[in-house]
Amino acid sequence: MKLKELINRAKQKNLTAMEELFNQFKPLLKSRAKKYSRYGLEYDDVFQQASILFVLAVYNYQEKPPTTFAGYMKKRIDWGLWMYYRKYLKQKIEITSGLKPKESHQ
Repeated sequence: MKLKELINRAKQKNLTAMEELFNQFKPLLKSRAKKYSRYGLEYDDVFQQASILFVLAVYNYQEKPPTTFAGYMKKRIDWGLWMYYRKYLKQKIEITSGLKPKESHQ
């Protein structure tokens, strides 16, 4: 199945098409998760976040040359993970500076 057809089917909530698309881009998601896990984030959390961003990006993608689906996907994942990382940093700073108490896990 061609990429364009996969994208269209995935947008129509075809789970098989979404899964096939996801598997094609899984190496990208893994590499980005690995990158951010070096900055202190948990790999599994980042990969899960990247996966959510991927699905949302598929639904939001609109074919507008010269932007390719792969190019669009990279930008969306990178931007989304950067925002996720910034949120993590902000929390870490607030906790270490005493601005926000640690949440107790009971």
